[in-house]
Amino acid sequence: MMRNTEEVKSAMFSHIDRWKSSNQSQKSYCGEHGIPYHVFHYYFKRYRAVHVERKEDMPSFVKLRLDSPGVMAHAELILPDGKRLIFHQAVSSAFLKALIT
Repeated sequence: MMRNTEEVKSAMFSHIDRWKSSNQSQKSYCGEHGIPYHVFHYYFKRYRAVHVERKEDMPSFVKLRLDSPGVMAHAELILPDGKRLIFHQAVSSAFLKALIT
């Protein structure tokens, strides 16, 4: 029997709350809990729509954690407004730092 949409939404919002306090990347959290990343991201957008109602409530700074310093094979930068910058080519941590400062 499939769970209804509200049950799934509630479960995913619960996961998002736990992820926020986990100090893990979204992908790492999803892998550890068997959640498809695209599903997590879909509900994260819905979560933000419910929990951040005003633009001034959005964070102006986000924590950038680099798993490995130097050059990365790919990178994804998620901005506070939900927009994503995806780099499919190698980028350096210095480039990312220059991009966000």
